[in-house]
Amino acid sequence: MHVLGIAAQFANDVILVFSLAGRLLEANERFYDLYGYRHDDVADITLSDIRSLSCMDSVPADLKRAEDEGGVTFETEHRRKDGSVFPVEVSSRVVEIKGTRCAVSIVRDITEMKAAAARIAGMNCLFQTVTAAHQALLHSSSDDEVFAGICSVATAFGLKMAWVGLVDGNEVTPVRWSGNGSEYLAGIMIRVDPDDPRSWGPTGKAIRLGVPVVCNDFQNDPQTAPWHERGRAYGWGASAAFPLFRRSRTCGAFTIYSDRPDFFGPDEVNLLEDLAGNISFRLDQIDIRNENRELEGILQKSLQSLLDVNIELERFAEIYSHDLQEPVRNVVSFTQFLERRLSGKLDAETQSLLKTIVEAAMRIRQLNFDLLEFSRSRHSQTALACVDSETAVQYACGELETSLEQAGGQIRLHQPLPQVLGNEAELRQVFINLLSNAIKFASPMRPLTIDVSATPESGGWHFTIQDNGIGIEDQYLDKVFTVFFRLHALPEYPGSGVGLAITRKIIDRHDGRIWIESRYGVGTSVHFWLHAVK
Repeated sequence: MHVLGIAAQFANDVILVFSLAGRLLEANERFYDLYGYRHDDVADITLSDIRSLSCMDSVPADLKRAEDEGGVTFETEHRRKDGSVFPVEVSSRVVEIKGTRCAVSIVRDITEMKAAAARIAGMNCLFQTVTAAHQALLHSSSDDEVFAGICSVATAFGLKMAWVGLVDGNEVTPVRWSGNGSEYLAGIMIRVDPDDPRSWGPTGKAIRLGVPVVCNDFQNDPQTAPWHERGRAYGWGASAAFPLFRRSRTCGAFTIYSDRPDFFGPDEVNLLEDLAGNISFRLDQIDIRNENRELEGILQKSLQSLLDVNIELERFAEIYSHDLQEPVRNVVSFTQFLERRLSGKLDAETQSLLKTIVEAAMRIRQLNFDLLEFSRSRHSQTALACVDSETAVQYACGELETSLEQAGGQIRLHQPLPQVLGNEAELRQVFINLLSNAIKFASPMRPLTIDVSATPESGGWHFTIQDNGIGIEDQYLDKVFTVFFRLHALPEYPGSGVGLAITRKIIDRHDGRIWIESRYGVGTSVHFWLHAVK
């Protein structure tokens, strides 16, 4: 029976004509090319000869469906003459040809389509795996969480098995694993010594060379030879090992297995290599975080030690200053008593010596008083409220009225002076300290003038106390706030060198800033900034 025309003979798809009993009646040229038969073989071929053994049982049912329904389309597997199997899509229709009912089938080889679909499914699985792995990395805070997370998500989305091995000396020790076949890791021996055959496998090689190692035919690849038997037992078709790094040094490998040979193409390898790089980056982050925590702990202990020492020093200074007041008072009192008792009986030199003793004792007394005040200023709490700065300046001017008259100077207020957030008593002390310094260091070359002003700045007030005194040399501007620091000898300019140190402590407690600008021989400007009242 010849029913196929010339067009059908040379069609790209296979066209077959079968009797309803399953015997091949006619085939086009594409059949012979694809199935490997000769033209004179046709008479002996049945439908069972071209079906794969696994699909043989469905032959009668497929013929019956084609007859009952008039036409069917389905996928199955066919077998070539040499026994090789390939997937096909079959479209069959029952027709009557020259009085005989026959099944005409169009058969299309869908090997490439199936491979493409499998590749798409594999990539989709891999994308899901990598996405889930990155999410797991973001929420991992320890090595174990990192390794457990990536192994778990790898097998959750279709990979057969995944495990992480870390280098331990000359061996690779499995630390986390998941999936079908992970029990094979028990007792496994993988080394990183290039002279040891147990280091020639994918994992050992990836660690040794620091590059991905892919085996797309796990059952036959020579480098997986020691594990072929286990691989067959667990259905592994392909494997890939990716090195993990810590601080730029190889520390282990992430190894995964698929049940499909040729699973790891270039795109899959690139995707998984990026994942391995992110795993390594996360391990570095964990190391850095742990080191920072350790350093923070050390720093906290150091700070606590410094705080304890500082508190002890403050207590010592307070106790020392307080306890020294009584013996100093006794020195002054008994020296003065001695002067009165021996009045008229002492020569001028002895009287001068007694006067010097009293003055020295008084200076010691003042130093101790200032030390006590400075110690208290360091740890006392400051209650802040709305304070009228002009009232505080006027109070300071009243306290310094006598000193100002003796210096022959004047204090000029550039109104209006604002209300600020502060402590009234402490701000009075600030103005007393700064104005008394300006009076103390007046220039003998000109009448003293002191200008007090304030301008709004950055949500607060910028105060300036400017004088035309003797000024400060540039190299000393950073030192004037140091406690007990003095620029001048006592006989010329009295004082303990504590006033500016206390002033800075007060401004600091107000969350403000203080600084000095000066020109030697011209004058000094003290600036400080305080918060405005909201």
